[in-house]
Amino acid sequence: MQVIVKGRKLSLSQKDYVTQGGEGKIFQRGDVAYKIYEDLNKMIPVGKIDELSKLDVPNIVCPKEIIYSPKKEILGFTMDWLGDDNYALCKLFTNTFRDSNGITNDHIIELVENIKNIIIAPIHEQNCLMVDGNEFNYLVRPDFVTPLFIDVNSYQTQSFPPTAIMPSIRDWKNPNKFSKMSDWFSFAIISFQLFIGIHPFKGKHKKYKKNDFESRNKDCVSVFNKEVRLPPPARDFNLIPSEYKDWYTRLFELGDRIPPPNMPGSITTIQVKTILVKSTDNFEIIEIKELDSDIVYHNESITKTKGFLYTGSTNHKVGQDVEVLFSPFKNVAVLCKIDQGTIHLKSLNTTPVQQINLACTDKMIIDNTLFVKNRGQLTEIQFTDTSQVIPYVQQIWNIEEKSSKLFSNIVVQSVLGRAYICIPLPQYKQSSFIIKDIPELDKQQIVDAKHDNHVAMFITHESGIYNRYVVVFDDAYNKYVVRAFEDVDYIPLNFVTLQSGVCISIREDDVVEMFHYMHPGKVKEIKDSNVNSTMRLCKRGMEVRFFKGNKLFSIKIKK
Repeated sequence: MQVIVKGRKLSLSQKDYVTQGGEGKIFQRGDVAYKIYEDLNKMIPVGKIDELSKLDVPNIVCPKEIIYSPKKEILGFTMDWLGDDNYALCKLFTNTFRDSNGITNDHIIELVENIKNIIIAPIHEQNCLMVDGNEFNYLVRPDFVTPLFIDVNSYQTQSFPPTAIMPSIRDWKNPNKFSKMSDWFSFAIISFQLFIGIHPFKGKHKKYKKNDFESRNKDCVSVFNKEVRLPPPARDFNLIPSEYKDWYTRLFELGDRIPPPNMPGSITTIQVKTILVKSTDNFEIIEIKELDSDIVYHNESITKTKGFLYTGSTNHKVGQDVEVLFSPFKNVAVLCKIDQGTIHLKSLNTTPVQQINLACTDKMIIDNTLFVKNRGQLTEIQFTDTSQVIPYVQQIWNIEEKSSKLFSNIVVQSVLGRAYICIPLPQYKQSSFIIKDIPELDKQQIVDAKHDNHVAMFITHESGIYNRYVVVFDDAYNKYVVRAFEDVDYIPLNFVTLQSGVCISIREDDVVEMFHYMHPGKVKEIKDSNVNSTMRLCKRGMEVRFFKGNKLFSIKIKK
């Protein structure tokens, strides 16, 4: 695609392509991002771009230069490129992501204060309104306290009205009136989700349908209402600073419209106890062990908590960003982390580990095999061990440099808006690399993805709604079937597929679902009041396990 920016011609191609949203495509070169609209009727008017440029707020990404076609038609505009190591704000709603990245409530308090003070307040000082401050218009830096705002299309400026607002953050008591108070109401919605993990008008109430934000907002029936039953992933309300809790109560329960408090109040933290369920009508549940702190991860060989890494009967103090694999012959535990853009390796004992000079922006471990991403390549690294552990490059596959993202055992990438998934299948001498286009995922923002033995699941976001897709492949990964669950609550994907081919998942509605990947149409569902989505599924061989809090359990269905 030939474009002109500030009188200079340049060509944007697939190698520059990053992603696609509801309005157009994003390309990137150097420190400049290029937004090309598919429908120019949705583009910000040039006059509004001029007014937005006066905001000059470092953490808000505003349009800069107009992009023209060779025929001098307006195509879009440029922006500052923020890098590819930032996180969507909604990630911080979930306990799994917070635990895996060592995010504490102190991080959340600082982040909430920064959204208020360095994003929204400066907008109001310039006589503008944010209007659509939904969670997908924010990114968070890797320090987890620095917010960025990335979509100013909806802003109200002095001469231009707002253009859109997501229903989940709209003040339905005053649905067509936008003001500083409506901005603060939207801020209350997302900040509450940062503290507690759920929308303040979620939960079940017998008089209201699921996700009926409008009616419950108008009637002031929030999660503070004693008749609302909270979903299991909700965190304790004592994590909310007292002054913010008072503010939320006045907004959501009393209908007041007032600005947020100036400073967070004191925090009262309670000890959350894990209840051991020994058996239910449907399942036999056995406690395996109790560890020092909340479990973050468990697989065949290791258990990782917020405090330690457990390998067998020993424990080690390691960082939250460290992953572990084992050398093939002597079974040496090797720590893997990204340090200043390169992969860094270290053994847990005295065995020396040779470093590998390989740039790296992301990594994942699948079946004890390390895969690292560097620019447009995914590199498989294997190990040999004699007197020392020696890593070496086994295979290299090409992936999209800017539009690819590593999730759990799967790579998701976009080719000019078309969704492709890449699944590495590690094998001893010759690993496989499955590439499939999944049209059902086209033009959607993929929030979470996971693959395990012929089953892949995805959480997507589109037009304010989260959807979940279950994609099941045949034995050769040639064909697949898809089931779609629309308008779901956003929680991390929670499933395992055993070596036998049986997939077990706990859905966002707390239903246990089971099927064999060779028979994806035969799905068994079990609803058990003692089983819910806070139980994070894992496996060891043919045994299904889960962890909750600092305890690890086995679980099997009663015959």
